[in-house]
Amino acid sequence: MATRDPEATKARILTAALREFSAKGISGARVDAIAARAKVNKRMLYYYFGSKEGLFQEILRRRLHERSSRLRTTGVANHERLADRQERLLADREYTRLLMWEALETDPEHPANEAVRREFFQAWVEAVKEEQRAGHLPADLDAAELVLTEICIVLGPMLLPQLAQLITGHAVGDPELTRERRDFLEALGRRIDRAPNDVTSTSS
Repeated sequence: MATRDPEATKARILTAALREFSAKGISGARVDAIAARAKVNKRMLYYYFGSKEGLFQEILRRRLHERSSRLRTTGVANHERLADRQERLLADREYTRLLMWEALETDPEHPANEAVRREFFQAWVEAVKEEQRAGHLPADLDAAELVLTEICIVLGPMLLPQLAQLITGHAVGDPELTRERRDFLEALGRRIDRAPNDVTSTSS
């Protein structure tokens, strides 16, 4: 099958690897288990990705490509951006768990795909600066800190679901919490995007 449709084989391997990594962590994931999930000989995994680490890096690389495309098409000064990001992540909990395992098991000073990921986030920061210069985002907020803060706001409940449960009384993924969270994030997006002179005129 691999020789007839290598892309389909790669896709099955990547899907299986994401599930294995998210369930057991990077060090705990086993190549044999990934191959079994993907219904391929494990030699095909090594043929396409080189190693378990190469497979992990490819998962992150593809996700980064998807996010880069979305950033280019949707922009950064959209009031609904925080709520939209959270809903996408709620539908992709395995990827969130993968990020958690990466934080726990790898050196934060040398993350996987460092150069490519750094380039992505730098482009995001530069896009925020452009929106600030255009007056669409507050110019008094540090652009890099704004990007980091928005990521933490969106990921927070999924990274710490026990705190979300304790504080709101709802489990992460509960439709009621999802609705409440969306309303809150849309309101927060409007507050963030309001220029300082708009805040002054509103309060006067």
